[in-house]
Amino acid sequence: MKLLSVNVSLPKQVPYNGKIITTGIFKEPVNGRVMANSLNLEGDGQADRKVHGGLDMSVYAYPFEHYKFWEETLGRSDFSFGQFGENLTLEGLTEETVRVGDVLRVGDALLQVTQPRVPCYKLALRMGEDAEFPRRFQDSGRLGFYLRVIEEGEMGAGDAIEPVDTDGRSVTIAEFIHIYLHETHDPDSLRRVLASRDLGDAWRMYLEKMLEKAEPTPSPRGWEGYRTFVVERKVPESETITSFYLAPEDGETLPPYKPGQFLTFRLEVPGHANPITRTYTISDRPHPDYYRLSIKREPPPAHQPDAPPGLSSNYFHDHVQPGTRLCVKAPRGEFWLDPNDGTPVVLVSAGVGLTPMISMLNAVVAAGSDRPVWFIHGTRNGHEHAMGEHLRRLAAEHDNVHLHVRYSRPGPQDIEGQDHDAIGHVTVDVLKEQLPPAMYDFYLCGPTPFMKTLYNGLLEWGVAEGRIHYEFFGPASVLKAGAEKTPTKGTGDESSPAFDVVFDQSGVTVAWDPSVDSILELAEAHGLRPDYSCRSGICHTCMSKLIAGEVTYVVEPADLPDPGYVLICCSKPVSDVIVGV
Repeated sequence: MKLLSVNVSLPKQVPYNGKIITTGIFKEPVNGRVMANSLNLEGDGQADRKVHGGLDMSVYAYPFEHYKFWEETLGRSDFSFGQFGENLTLEGLTEETVRVGDVLRVGDALLQVTQPRVPCYKLALRMGEDAEFPRRFQDSGRLGFYLRVIEEGEMGAGDAIEPVDTDGRSVTIAEFIHIYLHETHDPDSLRRVLASRDLGDAWRMYLEKMLEKAEPTPSPRGWEGYRTFVVERKVPESETITSFYLAPEDGETLPPYKPGQFLTFRLEVPGHANPITRTYTISDRPHPDYYRLSIKREPPPAHQPDAPPGLSSNYFHDHVQPGTRLCVKAPRGEFWLDPNDGTPVVLVSAGVGLTPMISMLNAVVAAGSDRPVWFIHGTRNGHEHAMGEHLRRLAAEHDNVHLHVRYSRPGPQDIEGQDHDAIGHVTVDVLKEQLPPAMYDFYLCGPTPFMKTLYNGLLEWGVAEGRIHYEFFGPASVLKAGAEKTPTKGTGDESSPAFDVVFDQSGVTVAWDPSVDSILELAEAHGLRPDYSCRSGICHTCMSKLIAGEVTYVVEPADLPDPGYVLICCSKPVSDVIVGV
């Protein structure tokens, strides 16, 4: 296996169909050695970073074996290295022999295969062929593949290509291409690709969406309205956290749910005339006959010691006993993990934020998956640490489960190396120390300062935003403050409709800002403080009168608001609106 040629080109403007376009596809061979950097080769550039380039597509390779095929197919003999816009012309490696995640040593650089190429119209321009050529190129399956640079270094024509690491569970590039072209409606095929090691981010997100469409899923609600459950057991997990086991009163089998989702409760709290609505995450893997909640008794806020303690959490701790009946809506929520995905995952939590992570970890173990899992948790001390023995046991029994626990204020009874692994808080520096080099999915849950620090720290570390998943009942602008925003939302886009939002009771009129997620966030951005709780269309705390105008819901409410009202936490205007805020 050998590198025949290194080819580069900076973007340039060329005429195409009566207009001028910018492209970097006209690669030319380089004499001598070239530095492979993390984003591209020295002297090379991509005109459109949305389609080419970035960490997952920093270098494009094409097998020389295909040159003869295309010369015969097209009746040509004028090809030169770089003919197909490739950076590396290779010999001895084809789509049938390389797998996603394969690591190769080329010269002084270490490269990793990420994904196949999907050709665009510029390939026809480069080849001097008609507009149908990209389709013929794609149908042939001779697409080449992209690589990421995991160790920078020099390379040059004539360098040997040395395989360093491979994973037989990953699909070959040829299999990837076949599934993309012919089997995107087959869930098993899609899961095979998604199980590949270190798959590129853009492809992962695309294939996950295809999988959601391809596989039958249970109703997101399981049942309509409220269903009565009976508390079967109440188990203390620590001095502050207690678990409640709930079984359906009707004895029917529970529908499956996704680990990480939550339940919605209508609680009859003593001393309150009206029921209150609250949500709690399920803290165990799916079981057919019960749900488990693990609820922390919330004290008054530290800065307001005279304020009342958490209403619903103290109700559970003080009043809910075995035999108590509770009104429950079916599981829902977008913060969940697929236990059968093969991507290494890091579950990072603080305090009672471990509840969805326990559900996810238990689901991975129960599925018999060998998906690598790092469970990293921070809490104050052993008095507050829930389910520590359970986590230690899973880590000891399963080679793919890795555990790291930090106590911020350990007590004299807490033994380092037994109860916890280190003293301090969980930070991105801790993650850097604990995690070997790989492409991870990160799941975060905990208090707002913890979430904000971790989220922004991961972005600064270079983690793609699409790989960071979080459970956060608060405005996204708070979480992302100080983080570099990705250009996924229109900010001042001239094509964005211009609507006015009138907050009638406050006497405030502002232009709708497409960069915010809801009318509630718009109100908060302008100094207003409407009531809210769940921020996901469940509790109706934010329900406000819709005096005029129309809205659309960005998250489907669990129940629609009263006629003439709007849930401002999950809605956006589609016209000028007046709301009673």
